[in-house]
Amino acid sequence: MVVKAKPTNNKQTTPQESSQQTKTPQKYNGRLVLVTGDKGGTGKSVMARLLLDIYRHRNIDCIAYECDQSNPQLYRHYSKLSPGVQTLKLNQRGGADALQDDLERFSPKVSLVDLPAGAAEYFESVASDIHLFKNAETMGYRITMVSVLGRVKDSVVQLKRLVDFCSDRVDYVVAKNLYWGEDKKFIRYNDSKVRQVLLNELGGIELLLPDLYDNLFDFIDSQDLTFREALEHDGLTVSNRSRIFDWVDKAETQLETAAWMLGLDI
Repeated sequence: MVVKAKPTNNKQTTPQESSQQTKTPQKYNGRLVLVTGDKGGTGKSVMARLLLDIYRHRNIDCIAYECDQSNPQLYRHYSKLSPGVQTLKLNQRGGADALQDDLERFSPKVSLVDLPAGAAEYFESVASDIHLFKNAETMGYRITMVSVLGRVKDSVVQLKRLVDFCSDRVDYVVAKNLYWGEDKKFIRYNDSKVRQVLLNELGGIELLLPDLYDNLFDFIDSQDLTFREALEHDGLTVSNRSRIFDWVDKAETQLETAAWMLGLDI
């Protein structure tokens, strides 16, 4: 990531521009990337799938974990792609042990975790139980919380709870899912205090998750395809494959704005 110099003219900067100017990326051995959302349907698992798609495509050493037992999209779409996807039951005592034990045992560049919907409600107990923040730091890993937002109040409530608990012990990437409408329609989040804290005090980065045609998303879902597989699937027309390519390309461009937080620059 290029850190921009402070402007010398009178042009005002946005909160996001300000946070990206003042926070300098630090070097860690790897990244522990946790993807969360307030409830099912926000696009949380789509974000996890996009990230894993990029890690695999770029040959980035990544161990992926599926924690969403009710809707295991990450496992369903990517378990067949070596080295597969591990499953974790975070709601069981000791269920998260393998997550940090694998960091020590395998030293992956990235560990990607698709948390269950609404995980902020019990993430505190899980993280405290396994001393996640301390152990990750000791092993040279920086944690990144990726929060995928819808436009409902719970998105902001869950995000605030996460920020209150994690504070500056993690990095934050906030993704507005444009399936729910254009950027300016995310009024609850855009006008929230937690957004100001994230961007002005904690160096968080915002990005946009582009919308994909419903029929194309449904086809990919029904066939349990990875996004890269969909680009070459003969069951889709050349126009449809082109639309998927455009969607993946736009999403990857957005994710590049937080490359150092997501382990994409390793």
